Amino acid sequence: MTPILNVEHLTRIHGKGCDRCLTSTGPEHDTNICPHCGSVVAVADASFQLHRGEVLGIMGESGSGKSSLVKMLYFDDQPTSGRATYDLDGQSHDLFSLNEAQQRRLRDTAMGMVYQNPSLGLNFDISAGGNIAERLLMSDELRYGVIREKARALLARTEVPPARMDELPRNFSGGMQQRVQIARALSTGAPLLFLDEVTTGLDLSVQARILDLIMELQEESGVSMLVVTHDLGVVRHLTTRTIVMKYGRIIESGLTDQILEDPQAAYTQQLVSSAL
Repeated sequence: MTPILNVEHLTRIHGKGCDRCLTSTGPEHDTNICPHCGSVVAVADASFQLHRGEVLGIMGESGSGKSSLVKMLYFDDQPTSGRATYDLDGQSHDLFSLNEAQQRRLRDTAMGMVYQNPSLGLNFDISAGGNIAERLLMSDELRYGVIREKARALLARTEVPPARMDELPRNFSGGMQQRVQIARALSTGAPLLFLDEVTTGLDLSVQARILDLIMELQEESGVSMLVVTHDLGVVRHLTTRTIVMKYGRIIESGLTDQILEDPQAAYTQQLVSSAL
């Protein structure tokens, strides 16, 4: 079966770059900063596939490149080189050959993102329901009654009291802001969802409820998810397969149970042992 997302040799270099950036950085050099030109190699030669209905984890410490990878796939950043194709309803979209309008359309209707910082994924100047309505309008749903009912149902499903749908998200707790983000991301029925450190900064009890909610929604909808995290608990709870990154490189990948129980790379072993 064709994967929903196929990423090939994706690379992102911040700075002018030089012909020695890739050979002078990475785990074996213990840096992602090129000693010759000072450029930062955020991601280098990343290749992987995401299958339909799969939850794939991308794990690593801060600066490993995991968030940079997702930002490129969601068009928040442009790659230096590489390719990614998104299979939607049997049609393959070469993500980085699309023009800006095509990318925006695909992002607004067929992808969803939940950011670590809710202010990046929500408009704090309009209501919780208005945030969902805004996304539905971009997907060409123009009937007011339908939009409002969908917003109410999505907020209820993500455990935001419908009575608060007309309140501004800035008045909500961090956990509730994340739930509004999840409702917004799911509103168009997008088959691909990116989660970027969605539980970081939340209380442990709130984290657990958010993770349970995400798992329930994934099982109900079959949405494919790419989950970026440094938290082994999130990886264990949500994902079936995991990629480990260090200094912009993928250094290990496999089934999540295998990665956590029998890690092969020394860096992965260190990550796992430090969390025990």
